[in-house]
Amino acid sequence: MPTIERVSFCSLVIALSLGQASADSDVRTTSFHLSDGNTMAGYVYGNAHHRPLLIMVHGASDNHTVFDFAPGYRAARELADHGFGVLTVDRVGYGASSHPNGDTLSFATQARELHDVVQLVRNGALGYAPDEIVLLGPSVGADIVMVEAGTYHDVDGVVVCFNTNQLQPALFQVDVGAWFAQGPYFDFGVDFRTSFFYTKPYAVDWVINLDNATRSLVPRGEINSALSGESAPYRSLIDVPVLLMQAAEDHLFVPQDDSALFSASPDVTFLLLQRAGHKGFSHATSKEHAVHTVQSWLDDRF
Repeated sequence: MPTIERVSFCSLVIALSLGQASADSDVRTTSFHLSDGNTMAGYVYGNAHHRPLLIMVHGASDNHTVFDFAPGYRAARELADHGFGVLTVDRVGYGASSHPNGDTLSFATQARELHDVVQLVRNGALGYAPDEIVLLGPSVGADIVMVEAGTYHDVDGVVVCFNTNQLQPALFQVDVGAWFAQGPYFDFGVDFRTSFFYTKPYAVDWVINLDNATRSLVPRGEINSALSGESAPYRSLIDVPVLLMQAAEDHLFVPQDDSALFSASPDVTFLLLQRAGHKGFSHATSKEHAVHTVQSWLDDRF
């Protein structure tokens, strides 16, 4: 575990970084009141009414700041600067959103909460009704995005990042029971995150250290969903264009081409990022390529 001094220092650094991002990008905050009584915090970048709105959904142990992390690592701002509307969120259980019992936050529950957000946005919650909405999720965020899109059919495109149908064998050696014994919210810990989320030499130490020091607790329900393969059937139910962006050096998921599993989609694009680990937006050698890939795909499809 990091020392208190490390946490305090890194929290200050990221707070200053995010403050600068807000000043530069005119980021505004909002809150969505969900049908289950919870609230989900949102962060709005740009004001592009006639481009697709990209809703970016973070993975486990992160929050919205993973998309606007520190100088040089601000995918949300870069995509907004390209002319897209961008909404990042703190999923329920994270950040400034509600924190109900972590055992209740399965993929299905979180997909329903994301669906509530999509409907509120379509009804003008951001001050306008976007013509098209695209969901983007890395890692567990991708699981929730896939369940949402495959269940509710209310979005126009899906970007699945760093998530495939096959986990790396090393993950099955992790003592998940020790995590779950911590309670309904638990800590992945520094060692796990460093080993599975990052790949040297493509990631730099200051990013890894800052990410670990500002990590979030994880709702136990979403990891139960992950271990049971809850999202697997939903790949074949998604009926909109899909971008699959995987990392060649991912230590968590086997970086394979799952295009054939998205059998109802009219258009599936697969791209393998080279010199990239699991958090492809956070590796120095892949972050620009990752953002450019999403930009190009959105430009081509919408």
